[in-house]
Amino acid sequence: MISVSILFNNNYRTLYVSKASLQQQKASKVSSNIEEMDTILRGIVASDHPDSLKQDLLAKVAKQGSNQPSTIVHNVLDLTATWFLEGETSMHHKHGLNIYKSWAKCHMTILEEFFTKDYLLALLSKKYHSDETGRVFVLILHSMRILQSSAQSSELFRNHCTIIEAKATAYVREHPFVECLMHFSDFLLEFKECIPKGDITLQFCTHLVRSLSLCGPPDNQNEILSYVKNVNIVANLMSHIWDNTDSQNLLGSLQEIFKIISMPCDIEPSLCLGSLVPYIPTKVIPKVVQNVIMDSSIDNNSMVTALQRIIDWLLWPTTRFVDKWMIEFLQQLAAVQKYTILITVTENKVDQIFQKLQFVPVREPGLNIVSHMLLSFQHSPEPFHKILPMVPKIISVMQNDASDQSPPLLARLAELLHVLMYLHAGFPELYDPVYDVIKDFPKPSPDMIKFRLLESKWTAHRDGSSQAPRSYQPKAEMGKTGLFNLGNTCYMNSILQALYMCDSFREGVLQHIPTQEQGLIVKLQHVFAFLTLSQRPSYAPVNFLAASRPPWFMSGFQQDCSEFLKYLLDQLHEQETRHQKNTQNALDVQPNSSDSLQQNGGQDSTLIKDYFGGMMTSTIKCLNCGQESSKKEMFIDLPLAFPEYGSSVGQKSLIGGSSSKSKEQMQAPVSESSTTTDVEERNCLHLNDLLKHYLKPEKLTGDNKYHCENCGGLQEGERSLKIVETPEYLILTLLRFSYDTRLQSRSKVFREVKYPKTLLVPVSDHRSDTSEAKHDRSVSFGSEIASRLETCGVVTGLDNADVYSLCSVVIHSGTSSDCGHYYCYARHSEFSSTSLPEATGQTTNEDDIDFLDDKWYLFNDSRVSYASYSSFCNVSQRFTKDTAYVLMYRKVDGDKLKGSTTRHSDQSIRLSKTDTPLREDLRAAVVKDNKSYLQEQELNASKKVSRKRPNDFQWYNWKDDDDKGGQFGGGGNSFGDLDTSGSRFVF
Repeated sequence: MISVSILFNNNYRTLYVSKASLQQQKASKVSSNIEEMDTILRGIVASDHPDSLKQDLLAKVAKQGSNQPSTIVHNVLDLTATWFLEGETSMHHKHGLNIYKSWAKCHMTILEEFFTKDYLLALLSKKYHSDETGRVFVLILHSMRILQSSAQSSELFRNHCTIIEAKATAYVREHPFVECLMHFSDFLLEFKECIPKGDITLQFCTHLVRSLSLCGPPDNQNEILSYVKNVNIVANLMSHIWDNTDSQNLLGSLQEIFKIISMPCDIEPSLCLGSLVPYIPTKVIPKVVQNVIMDSSIDNNSMVTALQRIIDWLLWPTTRFVDKWMIEFLQQLAAVQKYTILITVTENKVDQIFQKLQFVPVREPGLNIVSHMLLSFQHSPEPFHKILPMVPKIISVMQNDASDQSPPLLARLAELLHVLMYLHAGFPELYDPVYDVIKDFPKPSPDMIKFRLLESKWTAHRDGSSQAPRSYQPKAEMGKTGLFNLGNTCYMNSILQALYMCDSFREGVLQHIPTQEQGLIVKLQHVFAFLTLSQRPSYAPVNFLAASRPPWFMSGFQQDCSEFLKYLLDQLHEQETRHQKNTQNALDVQPNSSDSLQQNGGQDSTLIKDYFGGMMTSTIKCLNCGQESSKKEMFIDLPLAFPEYGSSVGQKSLIGGSSSKSKEQMQAPVSESSTTTDVEERNCLHLNDLLKHYLKPEKLTGDNKYHCENCGGLQEGERSLKIVETPEYLILTLLRFSYDTRLQSRSKVFREVKYPKTLLVPVSDHRSDTSEAKHDRSVSFGSEIASRLETCGVVTGLDNADVYSLCSVVIHSGTSSDCGHYYCYARHSEFSSTSLPEATGQTTNEDDIDFLDDKWYLFNDSRVSYASYSSFCNVSQRFTKDTAYVLMYRKVDGDKLKGSTTRHSDQSIRLSKTDTPLREDLRAAVVKDNKSYLQEQELNASKKVSRKRPNDFQWYNWKDDDDKGGQFGGGGNSFGDLDTSGSRFVF
């Protein structure tokens, strides 16, 4: 026989019941011992028999609650409540609560006597070993439900509600455990009368937020789902309070949240704070963020800490709108120029966010944040490069995801990568793997790329009401950098910008590996690197000026830009040939005897010779004996003089170049006193006319006779020039300045000239007299373009010519080379994939024949703006003293252009127009200065704001719509022509 021993704690009696008769005896035994039911209950639970048997007995007891003496009922309520609150087993908890509820419902009066004010206060204040489970408010919940159901208990119910309301703040403060907060929140959501009201509501919310921040996730992964559900119940309570009370409770709660996440601490605030974000009305985001940012008590470190923790909230499973908050913070921080915070947060978190894109809930908000961070972080490629190794994996995960969300997000990610590779070009070894995985996705157009970069850059989010000083204006919208005028240095600035827009030359300069002898090209590389990547609106080329200024140029005085250009190119050439000569000497090779560009017609290749060097032959023929002598020499520019007005067709003379006092020569120059009417009355010349005039044979007579060795004396002769090799970039200098011997002053020729987009340059060929050469020329690209020009009314008369497209024009404004101002019109000199059919199609307008993108820029020292071809063609009509002085043309290779049209179109997005990889030292110098520039802006902006805000304010006073914050920018003083306010020189 199997016995069941039921031990009684008070008298240790033992009740033996046989298994065979147990089922028949259970009910009778319970009834017979009802006067000692609390003792029986203890005995049942303490027995060593199967739990199933115990549970059956306890369930029977739960049903015996009616018609019991008050003393017994009171004792059972006390025992079962204790079991539920302090029991060590699940049996205690489960059956204790069941018996308590069952007996309490049957004895409402006794429950009122038991569940008194003192008992309730004891429950709220006593420390239980199971405090973390929050069973106190489960018991209170069921007790209050029973009391609420009875009309006779209404007064007691109301009194208890008052007590719970008064003790609510202390309870949440003393119980920072997720289950406690969950059960209490669940209780308050059912009994809303107990939610703290009035002045204590905000205090309750702040303590609830603090306790929630301490509720970390469980160590057991199987409990995560329950943990998330419990936290969301607490969040629901907060949402109810925010929605149904004064808005200051919401703003006060947000202030507490920000205080918690901005403080450095050893234990990170729980991610479950992110559960509150979906319940914050999005309409308050801009104002709340603005007031946070404008609070001077929040330093940069605190802001960085807070933002990085907000980003971590992306991992909370049910969170929403974290991306809206983050992007608003990033935009408003950019608006007040707090770039240190932006830089730190982006560098620290962008790769972590990108890695989380493999998880579906994080994907869309994470991509939103990553996109904004990387598109706005334009001064350095480092954050972008940090995510590149993860791109193939993320793309693969998203492609394998069958959800409807993935395709549009993949397209967005591919577009983002295209834009960033365009922005940070020059790293093919990093970008090729990325390009391979996104090659099948649509590519954004160049206009879309520029739009995305413009709308996302930090300087695009400034307060529109701010009127910042000029040096604090953002970098020109078209992405070009100006050059500071360092004191009448516009002659240098205009030449530098013109050379910079010669794309292949710029790339050649940046790719060149300089030697010790080539100090000048190192300075030029730095200028080009800063013009390419600097975030400053203008760059101060102080070191370059010191290295490149000709010795005879006086500092602070206006100089001739053409003279500076020739000196600059000659010095660059000489430094490179000097190194070649030293190398040849070391190898015992006979070096070229001359370093000069004009004299060096040998085979030694230099950067300047490769891009600007052409070859021509100068032939002098004796008109007496017919002997000819020829000399071949290199040229880097063609000085084009103006034909003298009124001269005969066969006469040639350069303005100011002859001492003869002919009437025509006296009238040719236009002095400072010349009127506009005089200029307008003259016919407009075509650049072809000046080029023909330059190449026209010149009679050597009178004082210009030459010595013929064959005749043995001075003879009349004829000198002719022929171009035999054309350079990649053709520099044309219009000889507008001369010395007027009659007026004894320097004067300027204001004759108007037509500057064509497409120019044909005659080239002499050793086969020029053969029928084969004539046949080849008839089908050549040059002949094709010549035919098109003649259709437009431009008479070329050329059998063999190279085609050039205009890319840069330097304008002189003034009446003499000793005074005035220089500025530059330019466009990129890379050939457009859409220009060839337009240039070779049917047209009667010469200007329609063009091979470069017709997008012009005006570079005027530190100011850069969009321009047009017509704006400089007609500049002399608008400003009579402004005339083109130096022109640069890019040679068009018809065969290469036709063969690369399709390929160019395909790669137009993959690589930018400036895809030359910068040397590490150049890139590092620019990136370092970009950070310095952003910090300078931030410092000056904070000074400006502090001057405009005499008193600090509490950021949560969000209703104060009149507070617009400070004006951003910085003051400064000037140094000569150079505005130094807010922008430090870059040396």
